[in-house]
Amino acid sequence: MIHCLPNAPRIGLVEDDLSVRKAMGRLLRSHGYECTAYESAEAALADPELLRMHCLVLDIELPEMNGFELRDHLVELGSPIPYIFFTGHAESDFVDWSVRMGDSLYLRKPVDDNQLLATIEKLITRAPGLLDS
Repeated sequence: MIHCLPNAPRIGLVEDDLSVRKAMGRLLRSHGYECTAYESAEAALADPELLRMHCLVLDIELPEMNGFELRDHLVELGSPIPYIFFTGHAESDFVDWSVRMGDSLYLRKPVDDNQLLATIEKLITRAPGLLDS
């Protein structure tokens, strides 16, 4: 059993692929993060704890509402939660569109573990007020 550190940063992971969701969740927990994994954007939005996350890791390609739409919904709610997008699609259209929308944190699958962890750490240290919640 992996135990999170007391007051561990809370990471929300939205990924429809069960094997990827489990692997990324294990990785985050093994590094001391509290991770809540969701199979869809709708499942994430149904969780009242979603807005208490310190960082969201969002797959772009989800079955119903995609990662961009989830981000847009959270922005409309006034959420300050930082997020990271990732996708298995090699097309640069996602990157180009994401960058135009102001999203600079974009990772391609398979996500490098060290890159993901470093990116999360960078995000949550840039938004220290979130760690007080």
